[in-house]
Amino acid sequence: MAKTTATHVKKLTKKLLEFQGHGLKQYGKYLDDQLKKAGDKKSKQAYVKYLNAQVIQNDKRVKKLKDKIKGL
Repeated sequence: MAKTTATHVKKLTKKLLEFQGHGLKQYGKYLDDQLKKAGDKKSKQAYVKYLNAQVIQNDKRVKKLKDKIKGL
């Protein structure tokens, strides 16, 4: 089995984080789409509140990942 070097591990870690970041960006687009579909309907107020909380949480995750990638 080949030896793993620190640069190899760093490279793979960066790829993984970029992949996760792409997934979070896609999730953010999905949330935005769902917010547009929900609109201002009274029956969807709880769902809109949930979606807004998810958007905020997703933005925090994306920022955290970007900071991790910069730190590598």
